[in-house]
Amino acid sequence: MGGNEAKSIDFYHVLGVKKECTEAELKHAYKKLALKWHPDRCSASGNSKYVEESKKKFQAIQEAYSVLSDVDKRFLYDVGVYDSDDDENGMADFMSEMAEMMSQNKPNVNRIRSKT
Repeated sequence: MGGNEAKSIDFYHVLGVKKECTEAELKHAYKKLALKWHPDRCSASGNSKYVEESKKKFQAIQEAYSVLSDVDKRFLYDVGVYDSDDDENGMADFMSEMAEMMSQNKPNVNRIRSKT
């Protein structure tokens, strides 16, 4: 899935969890959906349309879990700057480092006020 597609997909909705979910809730939802939509399980039906649908859903489930189960990717996703294309070109690591630095460097309000 490209970055534009990933931005339009709500990963929390894909996994059926709330944004405030715990790691355990996330893992449980992933396992349940992965078992339900795994292409190998669905191929037993013999319906090729159903198999294709299951492959697409399974890929969406896996992508959602890979982002939300990674603390840095989840943070970037939650603030709206995650792009799956960044994973491929190394930008995700850079964005994670920037986000971490920004969260650690809070402005000193007293210093700012004394300058004005």
